[in-house]
Amino acid sequence: MAVKERPPSGLLASFSAPLWERLGLVGVRPEWIVKGQHRGYDWMAIELDHQPTGMFQETYVTTTVFVVRLPHQSPDWYLPSHRITPEQQVCVDDACVYAAALGQQPRVRTWTHWLDLAVDAAEEVIRTEGMRRNDSPQQKAERVDEASWNPSDMSLLLLWLVPMAVFSFLNVMMLLEAYGDWQRHGAILRCHPKTAMGTYLQDWKAMAYAASLAVPLLIVPKALYTMATRMYKPGFLFQLCVEGAIWAGTTYALYHARQALVESVQRAC
Repeated sequence: MAVKERPPSGLLASFSAPLWERLGLVGVRPEWIVKGQHRGYDWMAIELDHQPTGMFQETYVTTTVFVVRLPHQSPDWYLPSHRITPEQQVCVDDACVYAAALGQQPRVRTWTHWLDLAVDAAEEVIRTEGMRRNDSPQQKAERVDEASWNPSDMSLLLLWLVPMAVFSFLNVMMLLEAYGDWQRHGAILRCHPKTAMGTYLQDWKAMAYAASLAVPLLIVPKALYTMATRMYKPGFLFQLCVEGAIWAGTTYALYHARQALVESVQRAC
C-alpha cells in the first residue's frame, strides 16, 4: 500500500518542464509525496504548497500533482496546449506526464481517475512520438505559439484593463467637455470651483490640451488587441507589461503637461 513520504531534497528541480512552471506558480514547495505503479507506469503524487494565483487570495494554496514517468526521455513527447484548462491541467515534458486541478487536493478514492488521466496521456504521447519531426518550420512555430491557460495571465489582464478603462472614460468625458467649451466660447474654459480665477485656452494651447487627452486613448486599442489575441500565449506577460507601461507613462507625463498648460494661462472667470 502506498504511503506518504517526505520529499527528497531537490525533488522539484529534478523535473525539466513541470506543470507548476507551465502555470507560473510562485513559492512552490513540496509537502509530501506518494509513489506507486498504475497500469505498468511508475507514478508519484506530489502535494505542493504555492502562493495564491488570484488577485484577492491571501493564504497559500495546496495542489496535488500526479506525475507519471514515461519509458524514456525524448524531446518528441507532445501534448497540445489546450489540454491545460481552468478545470484540469495535463501536460508533458521530456520525461513525465503531469495531471492536476489547480488548487485542489483530490480524495484518495478518486486518485484512480487522475492516474488514469495521466496514463492515458502518457500512452497518447508514446503513440505519437516522432510524428512531428518532419513538420514544416511554420507548423513548428505554430506549436510554439499555442495558447496555454495559466492563472497569472488573467490577473495581469485585469491589472491593466481596469485602470485603462477608468482613465479612458475620464479622458473621453473631459474631451467632450472641452469640445462643448470650444463650441460655446471658441476656447477651453476651466474655472476653479472655489475662486474666481481659471484658465482660458485658445489656439495651439487648446489643441495641445485636447491632444493630451486623446493620445492615451490611441494607445489603449493596441493593448486591447494584445489582450484579445495573445492571452495565454508565450510572451503575453512581457508584451502587455511593455504596452501597459507605455500607456501609464504617457498618461502620467501628459497629465502633468496638461496641468502646466492650464496654470500657464490665468484669468478671471
